[in-house]
Amino acid sequence: MKASDLFVQALENEGVEYVFGLPGEENLDFLDSLSRSKIELILVRHEQGAGFMAATYGRLTGKVGVCLATLGPGATNLVTTAAYAQLGAMPMMMITGQKPIRSSRQGRFQIVNVVEMMKPLTKAALAASTTTSVVGCSSTALRNSPIVAAAAATIAVRLARRGDNQLL
Repeated sequence: MKASDLFVQALENEGVEYVFGLPGEENLDFLDSLSRSKIELILVRHEQGAGFMAATYGRLTGKVGVCLATLGPGATNLVTTAAYAQLGAMPMMMITGQKPIRSSRQGRFQIVNVVEMMKPLTKAALAASTTTSVVGCSSTALRNSPIVAAAAATIAVRLARRGDNQLL
C-alpha cells in the first residue's frame, strides 16, 4: 500500500465525498489512489476555483471541503481562498504537491515554502515528510480547518511500512 492510498483512506474515514482540484505531475499518485476510492474528483481549470468551491462546499454543508493544487505557483493560487475560508470560518483542507529541492532542477524554480506562506491564513499548515505524517496531516487537518497540507511527490509513492496504517 502506498502512502497516497493511506492518505485517501484517511480522507474517506473522515467522510470526505469530493475533492476539487487540478491534476499535476506531483499529485498524480494521489489522483491514482483517489480514482480507486469513493471520493469524487471535481476537475477545475484553476486552483483558485478549486479553493473557492471547497470553501463554499464547507460553508453550505458544514463538512470539510477539500481542494488539490499543484506545486509552487499552483499553491500560491490558493492564498485568496485560504483567507476567504479563514475569515468566513469555513471548513476547508488544501492539499498541495511539493518536489524535493535537491533532486529536481525544476524544484529550485518551482519551490515555494507553502507552509510558511499559509501559516498566517490557516489554523494549521503542515508538511508531510514521511509516510506516517501523510496520514497524520489528514486527521489534524480535518479537525482544524482551514488548513494546508503540503506533501512531497516522493512521499506519496513510498510504500507504507507495516504499522503505518494503524494511525487510521
